[in-house]
Amino acid sequence: MKYYLLSFLVFLLMGCQLIDGKSENAVDKSLENWADAYFNFHYQDAMEYITPESGKWIHFAASNITEQDVDFIKKQDKDTHVEIIDRHIMAGDSMCTARIRVSNYIQLGNMGQESKQINNAEFQVLLVNRNGKWLVRMEGLPRNEMQSLD
Repeated sequence: MKYYLLSFLVFLLMGCQLIDGKSENAVDKSLENWADAYFNFHYQDAMEYITPESGKWIHFAASNITEQDVDFIKKQDKDTHVEIIDRHIMAGDSMCTARIRVSNYIQLGNMGQESKQINNAEFQVLLVNRNGKWLVRMEGLPRNEMQSLD
């Protein structure tokens, strides 16, 4: 009896630790595609990689871009680059938290401030698996979590 109980516990613990490579690849692909579209202001393309309830945040971001922001974006000669720093898929779950670094990030101005380009910014991103597809769930606009030295 002890053998069966021990075997069951080992099986259960191993099952909780295993995440298949396909899940990680699917998360990475969705996350990179969303981030590349979002941080390069291709909001329509970013919509493909978010949950339906997150659409309001994309619309909000798009509606707050001013003519000065558009001019600033057009003047930039460096492409935005996205790198996944880490991610954690909760075993047996359909959620993933990820941290990404965005190089040459354009921080749009708000409340009368001017837009500026930031060398590196980091963001926390939440993804959920819906019907076998990993989607970004936005609960607000992404916030740079790196401390500014300005």
